[in-house]
Amino acid sequence: MNSSPTKIKAILFDFDGTLLDSFPAHYEAFKVTLAHFDVEVTPELYKQTYSPNWLSVYEAFGIPQDKYEEADNIWLAEARKHKPQLFPEVRPLLESLRDEYSLGLVTSGSRGRVLRDLTSTGIREYFQVLVTGDNVSRPKPDPEGLLIALEELTLQPEQALFVGDAREDYLMAQAAGVPFMGVIAGFATVSQVKECSLLENLSELVSLVEERY
Repeated sequence: MNSSPTKIKAILFDFDGTLLDSFPAHYEAFKVTLAHFDVEVTPELYKQTYSPNWLSVYEAFGIPQDKYEEADNIWLAEARKHKPQLFPEVRPLLESLRDEYSLGLVTSGSRGRVLRDLTSTGIREYFQVLVTGDNVSRPKPDPEGLLIALEELTLQPEQALFVGDAREDYLMAQAAGVPFMGVIAGFATVSQVKECSLLENLSELVSLVEERY
């Protein structure tokens, strides 16, 4: 007799490119940041080099390590000039999930910037746990962020689902032992991973979770 699948008790999300349509704003911030170091970038090149770990992006564009803090400061100042919006299906999705599942965010973004975007979009109230880049010593794809979220929710890895749009999101979930679904939106490097389940639209998430878990 086959055992039934483990009941999912929490759904954890990446933020940028998964819930927040932040690609245009982040690209503009990176364009200004890199121009400060006499480096030109196009949207296509940015997508090719994108990683949730900003340091690897700086490295890809040849920014010296001793300039990373300066680059961060420029990027954050530029990012504050923009107010990215949620993808249209996000709020109805969170509303439909909140009564049955614990919800959380595991993101590489800085806590101040993420809280500002959560406040401006009005969705902070939906999340029981928030893990940002400021909470971890090892960025994605290291599983540290997901493991922190699981500990806060007192859940085992198989009791949560992680949803993200980047290859690093998938690798992080794999390392943590957490089921994963990728969404083809935002930065969408997760589409390079043949092994993972992909959503064309976040609105598909509810039916797939009910079907599989």
